[in-house]
Amino acid sequence: MGQLISNAATALIVIPIGLAAAISVGISPRPVHMSIAVATAGAFLTPIATPTNLMVMGPGWGAFGDYWKLGLPLLIWFFVVSVFLVPLIWQF
Repeated sequence: MGQLISNAATALIVIPIGLAAAISVGISPRPVHMSIAVATAGAFLTPIATPTNLMVMGPGWGAFGDYWKLGLPLLIWFFVVSVFLVPLIWQF
Protein backbone atom coordinates (compact mmCIF):
# COMPACT_ATOMS: atom_id res chain seq x y z
CA MET A 1 0.00 0.00 0.00
CA GLY A 2 2.89 2.34 0.78
CA GLN A 3 4.14 2.18 -2.78
CA LEU A 4 0.98 3.79 -4.11
CA ILE A 5 0.05 6.34 -1.43
CA SER A 6 2.14 8.43 0.94
CA ASN A 7 3.96 6.92 3.90
CA ALA A 8 2.00 8.98 6.41
CA ALA A 9 -1.32 7.91 4.92
CA THR A 10 -0.24 4.28 4.96
CA ALA A 11 0.80 4.53 8.61
CA LEU A 12 -2.49 6.21 9.54
CA ILE A 13 -4.42 3.38 7.91
CA VAL A 14 -2.35 0.50 9.33
CA ILE A 15 -1.65 1.72 12.91
CA PRO A 16 -5.22 1.22 14.21
CA ILE A 17 -5.28 -2.25 12.67
CA GLY A 18 -1.95 -3.10 14.34
CA LEU A 19 -3.12 -1.73 17.68
CA ALA A 20 -6.33 -3.77 17.58
CA ALA A 21 -4.41 -6.90 16.58
CA ALA A 22 -1.85 -6.44 19.37
CA ILE A 23 -4.54 -5.92 21.99
CA SER A 24 -6.56 -8.92 20.80
CA VAL A 25 -3.50 -11.18 20.89
CA GLY A 26 -2.41 -9.79 24.25
CA ILE A 27 1.02 -8.42 23.33
CA SER A 28 2.59 -5.00 23.71
CA PRO A 29 1.68 -2.61 20.89
CA ARG A 30 5.13 -0.96 20.95
CA PRO A 31 6.96 -3.46 18.70
CA VAL A 32 3.94 -3.61 16.41
CA HIS A 33 3.94 0.17 16.02
CA MET A 34 7.69 0.31 15.47
CA SER A 35 7.45 -2.41 12.82
CA ILE A 36 4.72 -0.41 11.10
CA ALA A 37 6.87 2.73 11.27
CA VAL A 38 9.87 0.98 9.72
CA ALA A 39 7.74 -0.76 7.09
CA THR A 40 5.92 2.41 6.03
CA ALA A 41 9.24 4.24 5.71
CA GLY A 42 10.41 1.69 3.14
CA ALA A 43 8.69 3.06 0.06
CA PHE A 44 11.42 2.75 -2.55
CA LEU A 45 9.89 0.80 -5.44
CA THR A 46 8.09 3.61 -7.25
CA PRO A 47 8.57 7.36 -7.65
CA ILE A 48 4.95 7.81 -6.59
CA ALA A 49 5.62 6.52 -3.08
CA THR A 50 7.14 9.70 -1.66
CA PRO A 51 7.56 13.25 -2.98
CA THR A 52 11.34 12.89 -2.58
CA ASN A 53 11.41 9.95 -4.97
CA LEU A 54 9.47 11.94 -7.52
CA MET A 55 11.75 14.99 -7.17
CA VAL A 56 14.85 12.85 -7.76
CA MET A 57 13.40 11.23 -10.86
CA GLY A 58 13.48 14.39 -13.00
CA PRO A 59 16.97 15.80 -12.32
CA GLY A 60 18.50 12.34 -11.97
CA TRP A 61 17.32 11.32 -15.45
CA GLY A 62 15.81 8.18 -14.00
CA ALA A 63 12.99 6.16 -15.45
CA PHE A 64 10.05 4.66 -13.60
CA GLY A 65 11.57 1.18 -13.76
CA ASP A 66 14.92 2.27 -12.32
CA TYR A 67 13.49 2.44 -8.82
CA TRP A 68 13.31 -1.36 -8.65
CA LYS A 69 17.08 -1.73 -9.05
CA LEU A 70 17.97 -0.03 -5.78
CA GLY A 71 14.54 -0.04 -4.19
CA LEU A 72 14.13 -3.80 -3.93
CA PRO A 73 17.37 -4.44 -1.97
CA LEU A 74 16.53 -1.50 0.30
CA LEU A 75 13.01 -2.84 0.82
CA ILE A 76 14.41 -6.27 1.72
CA TRP A 77 16.76 -4.59 4.22
CA PHE A 78 13.82 -2.69 5.78
CA PHE A 79 11.93 -6.00 6.02
CA VAL A 80 14.85 -7.62 7.87
CA VAL A 81 15.07 -4.68 10.28
CA SER A 82 11.32 -4.67 10.84
CA VAL A 83 10.99 -8.40 11.43
CA PHE A 84 14.22 -9.27 13.24
CA LEU A 85 15.68 -6.18 14.91
CA VAL A 86 12.58 -4.37 16.18
CA PRO A 87 11.48 -7.29 18.42
CA LEU A 88 14.99 -7.45 19.90
CA ILE A 89 14.82 -3.81 20.98
CA TRP A 90 11.10 -3.56 21.85
CA GLN A 91 10.01 -6.75 23.57
CA PHE A 92 6.54 -8.19 23.11
